Amino acid sequence: MEIRQLNHRVGWLIADYLNETPCAITPELMAELLPPGAGPDNEVVIYRALLSGFLGLDQDSSEEDRFIEERYLTPGLQRLDPSSWLDNPYRKAIRFKEMTIGNWRLGWQHYQPYELFLRDDLILTSDLLQIPAIGYFAEPYAYPSVFQGDREWMSIKPSEIESSQAAVDVASGRVVTFGLGLGYFAFMASEKPQVASVTVVERDPAVISLFERVILPQFPNKDKIIVIQSDAFDYLEHKMRSSEVDFVFMDIWHDIADGTDLYLRAKPYESRFPHTRFTYWIEHSLRCNLIDRLFQLQ
Repeated sequence: MEIRQLNHRVGWLIADYLNETPCAITPELMAELLPPGAGPDNEVVIYRALLSGFLGLDQDSSEEDRFIEERYLTPGLQRLDPSSWLDNPYRKAIRFKEMTIGNWRLGWQHYQPYELFLRDDLILTSDLLQIPAIGYFAEPYAYPSVFQGDREWMSIKPSEIESSQAAVDVASGRVVTFGLGLGYFAFMASEKPQVASVTVVERDPAVISLFERVILPQFPNKDKIIVIQSDAFDYLEHKMRSSEVDFVFMDIWHDIADGTDLYLRAKPYESRFPHTRFTYWIEHSLRCNLIDRLFQLQ
């Protein structure tokens, strides 16, 4: 219960900061506090101290605040190097232009220097700490996004790249991915020699149209890609054949708010396809939310 309360407190502190003041730490503030010749490690220490203050933590008088600094912020916060993200194969291969199809829009967003953002799925430790994986760039960083109306649905930003990497690493054979977005997972999976084909199941025809017109022609291995318009669960129930699929990646939710129940709905299909490996986007976060639900039942 104590760990659960700590997880809740840290989660809300970070969420409030991200929603209300993600750019509170500015280049001017960092320049004022950074000593001459300071390296990235020194910068992270100063950034973390500033973030602690903006979160209202007082390590000098509160043991709990000191614990949060040491066990949550220290392992969770990273300074990110833009070059490592811009060198991503997808980012290097795909060129974007802004356009609108139906209720979907392809555009660009930006992180400001020192703006805080989520960089990956939750880090779940052996003692059940739920550590937000957060980070920042020291310079501006632009990334492409798909919007449904005014709501961001998919972006090629660090959190999307990192949270998909575990699935990319193990994908092999005949792959099915549920949810298209900007085709990041499909691209990365198709680049692997171990992957024979990637079937993308997407229910929205406008998203498919955008992808097939703008993005898919730029795939080096586009011949591996098959796009099917279908509801994910209808496809699982009536169209997917165990003998034809080796690997599944499920990515049909926006976050844990809509994802947890969909995750629970999808999991039983694993027993119907015993020879198929199933993976799920942000599964750590979904499982943490389920742990929380179990506590609420006590």
